[in-house]
Amino acid sequence: MLLTLSSVVVPGSGHLALRKRAGWFLLAGFLLLIGAGVYLGLTVTQEQLFQYAVSPRVLLGAIIACVLLALVWIAVVLRTFALARPRGMRLGGRITATLVVATLCAVIAAPLGFAAYNVHAQRSLVQNLFPSGGTTASSGQGGTAQTGDAEAIKKPRINILLVGSDAGPDRTGTRTDTMMVASLDTSSGQTVLFGLPRNLQRAQFPAGSPMAKQFPNGFHDGRDPNSGEYLLNALYKYGNEHPQLAPSGPSTVPGLNLLHSSVAAMLGVDLDYFIQVNMAGFASIIDALGGVDVNVGPKPIPINGLGPHGEQIRPKGWIPAGQQHLNGEQALWYGRARSDGSDYMRMSRQRCLIKYVIEQKSPMDLLTNFQGIAAATQDNVATNIPQDVLPALLSLANKARTKPIQSISFDPNLSTRNGGKFSTAVPDFNYMREVVRNAQALTTTSTTAKPTTTTSAAPPTTTTGKPGAKTTPNRTTGTQPPSSAGNGTGTSPNIAPPDSLDQICSTDPGQTDKN
Repeated sequence: MLLTLSSVVVPGSGHLALRKRAGWFLLAGFLLLIGAGVYLGLTVTQEQLFQYAVSPRVLLGAIIACVLLALVWIAVVLRTFALARPRGMRLGGRITATLVVATLCAVIAAPLGFAAYNVHAQRSLVQNLFPSGGTTASSGQGGTAQTGDAEAIKKPRINILLVGSDAGPDRTGTRTDTMMVASLDTSSGQTVLFGLPRNLQRAQFPAGSPMAKQFPNGFHDGRDPNSGEYLLNALYKYGNEHPQLAPSGPSTVPGLNLLHSSVAAMLGVDLDYFIQVNMAGFASIIDALGGVDVNVGPKPIPINGLGPHGEQIRPKGWIPAGQQHLNGEQALWYGRARSDGSDYMRMSRQRCLIKYVIEQKSPMDLLTNFQGIAAATQDNVATNIPQDVLPALLSLANKARTKPIQSISFDPNLSTRNGGKFSTAVPDFNYMREVVRNAQALTTTSTTAKPTTTTSAAPPTTTTGKPGAKTTPNRTTGTQPPSSAGNGTGTSPNIAPPDSLDQICSTDPGQTDKN
């Protein structure tokens, strides 16, 4: 039994004790595996680790390796027992020995089987959620978004549409109450978020598209008394009801395709990828990652204080004020609640929530919690990010964690060129596109040419819709982009620059906006 146990600890040692030549080969193989593991652990870079962790081929090889190693190891233990077993054992001894050897085999099989199971879960997540690539889809702005070419990540910037939908068992149809575009500089990881309010009216569409012909003056119908059916968050539902008017890509969902093309046209960008998450999926992902620390602000926030049609109902609980560790459901309602504030206040909390998750959860957290992530994303998350782009995108996300996230929300707290306020009822889409270009130029060069911040002795006089962020009436008098003459970016000091989410979220992010 001691010789059999030694084969469990060091395969081949039992054979050597029994003077079997095969023991040398078994021991050499065991030491070679240990050496290879140590070598890989010391030499594999994080980028290579990401590449291996999201490669279905590598993951399949790891599954096969775990199964083969378990079978060979168990075979060595059984062979050692067969060689060392004394002749003429009594029945009780044979039964006891058999039980002990079976237990030792289980000790070997359990961790390797568990490893194979987890790697299989990771492989299933990659294959089921991310397309295998090789195709392109319309970006909605006259170009194509790569869905199968790792070279796409080498563009100066990539733009990702982030969509949060209210789909759920208590709701009919789907509306997209959370819509943002994350624009990432691929060299520095600097990120700027563009927030689009759900009540934005007269949404635009690509020139010559069926929707542009149907709505030449934007998504609006003055004859329809139900104007709520023509807000930006109704595009998803409208596209599903009129699939013939929606583009064919980048997804199989007409409503998402219509929203995708409209956002690209309004912001004047090519959208490379999209990520859509519904409420249940978001809460489950936060739970799988172990929750998130959030500065709730000075007032408690209601949990489930909204009905299926947006009406206020009796909350089933409250998120306490101040610094809190939130589970998935609490984080969901931190981002969704608007019973004690405006839609724009809610948009600010959603952007802060993204900031908290990015800062506190690294790509390694995603990889080490892939079982929970896999279960959470099933039927709850959709994306067109291809498998072969994932390694570079994970590395870029890791780089982005070290940079302060910039943010602009197209809401009435955004100053226009002449010092007025942006209107969601009659949006200035040309100005929106200028703001996007200005912010992208500023964040692209922020690592080498930092903006000049001017201060004033006079105290701030107005409160913006961003939680706790106070500015002068014209935001363009605050942080200014570098002059176009100095850096060649073409940024304009008359265009509102992005705000830092670090500043926005650090001071009373639960403060109610009175505008």
